[in-house]
Amino acid sequence: MKRYIIVCLSILFFSSCSNWLDVQPKTTVEEEEVFSREIGFKEALTGIYIKMASKDLYAKNLSYGFLDILGQRYEPSNVEAYQDELWYTFPSTKTESYTTTIWGKMYNIIANVNNLLYYCDKKRDVFTTENYYEIIKGEALGLRAFLHFDLLRLFGWGDLKERPEILSRLSIPYVTDYNKEITKQSTVKDVLAYIEADLAEADKFLPREVATSRLTFNYYALLATRARVAIWQGNKDMALKYAEELIAMEQQFPWVDKNRLETNDLQLRDFTFSSEYLFGLNVYQFSKITELSFEAKVDITRTNPQFLFHAAQTGKDLFELGDNTGAGDYRYLWLYDKLGTQYAFLKLKQVDKSTYANRLPLIRKAEVYYMAAECLNETGSVTDRQKAINYLNIVREKRGIQRKLGNDLSQSVVQKEILKEWRKEMLLEGQMFFYYKRRGVTNIQGSTVVMNDNTYVMPLPKTEVEFGGRETY
Repeated sequence: MKRYIIVCLSILFFSSCSNWLDVQPKTTVEEEEVFSREIGFKEALTGIYIKMASKDLYAKNLSYGFLDILGQRYEPSNVEAYQDELWYTFPSTKTESYTTTIWGKMYNIIANVNNLLYYCDKKRDVFTTENYYEIIKGEALGLRAFLHFDLLRLFGWGDLKERPEILSRLSIPYVTDYNKEITKQSTVKDVLAYIEADLAEADKFLPREVATSRLTFNYYALLATRARVAIWQGNKDMALKYAEELIAMEQQFPWVDKNRLETNDLQLRDFTFSSEYLFGLNVYQFSKITELSFEAKVDITRTNPQFLFHAAQTGKDLFELGDNTGAGDYRYLWLYDKLGTQYAFLKLKQVDKSTYANRLPLIRKAEVYYMAAECLNETGSVTDRQKAINYLNIVREKRGIQRKLGNDLSQSVVQKEILKEWRKEMLLEGQMFFYYKRRGVTNIQGSTVVMNDNTYVMPLPKTEVEFGGRETY
């Protein structure tokens, strides 16, 4: 019996560790074998993208799941109240499992990235294909920055422009080595500097020509991530620089073809506007993850607590049907399945044999225009504000909105229009919570919770504090 208890405790201990690390024990010999061939690096990088595309991370919780619940994107069902204060209480029975899982799995992927980077230089002589070393290393460095930045946005503070003192506070650890040593926490300022250093290094390696795949971290993704990082820390000049670099290349990621939306053949409808991807993921068997969330059958909606929807009036208000502004908006016309009083989402609903199945956007073209518009609007220059309005009008026109915003709008009105466009465009993508947090919004539309650091900043997992020696915020 004593031996049995010891075995059970051992299994429990190691399974708990595997939940955090999720790395199978490997000998140095095995790793040397994997990275002794060029194809081994590609396989390892593919494995990293597969881990990112799990439902615990970007394929649900960091897109349409946990983050969009926090962003108040959905109506409450007869089972789940998304406006419940417990969603904004960290930790709570509703949030602790999400935050702990996201932390552990993100750092597991970072560990895999660091291992890949270590062998990338150690085994450089195995690369025989032209530019293959550069592509692998550039993608890995970019991913390390991208993943740490999302951890910082989750477990760190927003509204940095108005609160520069936050930069000196301890935040997440920025991990650059693959070993068992615990990496100390860094200040917000240092994490941002590490992110930019990795992106600058990746910039040396990633090819500038048209990206062969938007479903991997490429040069467009690098510039867009730099814009996101800059606008997060309040550096609007730098964010505008990167955004306008991308806008100058916009023909490389063309606006979605209207014919790819208006078709009644759902297998040919490009629900996620994939031509506009700067960076996205391929999600294996995405339908198995999304099927309960976007099931449109009326009989299911009454009993399925995972079903996500808009009330009909919510959809009409969001797309400004009241004054007819959004009557021709592609997103209203083609991305809802209108079921009487409930609107089901089609954006991520997976259609059998679809040309565009299993695709998940992480950064798209419209966001770049919105960031540029925000930066220009806040300079105080009338000329810049008119340029910001023009950027908004470009996106609106490409979404089927015929009514243009006038050039005489005030700065505050332009910012309200930017918010409206974010809310229309970013459905199911997990970005609205970050938008509100970045700008220090105290009242998220759809919630009565007063937002502040207590409700925006996710705490470090208990195990990190208890056993990892982390300092709590």
